[in-house]
Amino acid sequence: MLKSDTLTVLFFGKTGVGKSSTLNSLFGLNWATDDAIACTKAPQFTYLDRSHYLDLPYQQVRLVDMPGIGESVTDDEKYMPFYEEWIPQTHSLVWVTQADTRAYKRDEIFLTKLMPLFQPSLFLTVALNKIDCLGVDEGEKAFNFETGEPSEAQLRQIPEKVDDVYGIFKSVINGKVIFEKSQIIPYTSIHQWGLQNLKNKVFQRN
Repeated sequence: MLKSDTLTVLFFGKTGVGKSSTLNSLFGLNWATDDAIACTKAPQFTYLDRSHYLDLPYQQVRLVDMPGIGESVTDDEKYMPFYEEWIPQTHSLVWVTQADTRAYKRDEIFLTKLMPLFQPSLFLTVALNKIDCLGVDEGEKAFNFETGEPSEAQLRQIPEKVDDVYGIFKSVINGKVIFEKSQIIPYTSIHQWGLQNLKNKVFQRN
């Protein structure tokens, strides 16, 4: 049975999608990040300052950063006991993925493996990072660094990307936990657009 006085929020996803950088930006942490090398080799966790969740009915919020999946088959197998330990303890699971890709097969495979560990009460958020990179490789106008907003072209693409990701995740979840399209939050951890929306959704405050 999950403790009612502590909210456990677990961040999970493929290696390199920006889990640690998202946590750093959201909560003012200083966890190690690297674009080329996976820094999180074991679960790391901290307890949040209460200023982040004053309006929540919990004495504590425990934040957990999990090792990323997809670095290698060997590492995925090595990390599985960590997932088996932590997911049943989790109230709010934040699955971090990226907008600037069409390759979500690793997400599908691992989500399928982990579904038996999901309790029906688990609240799932899909954190869709790297909105600032969306469409750039196809020659679309880039993120507007002056205003801190996505370009008009990116804003037009975001709903389509959310629809794609929703279809993939909804099919795998298949009713195991409640999952609506509103639980997919587009954002950029680097430029911080959409971060407050993500924080609100993780804490189910909107």
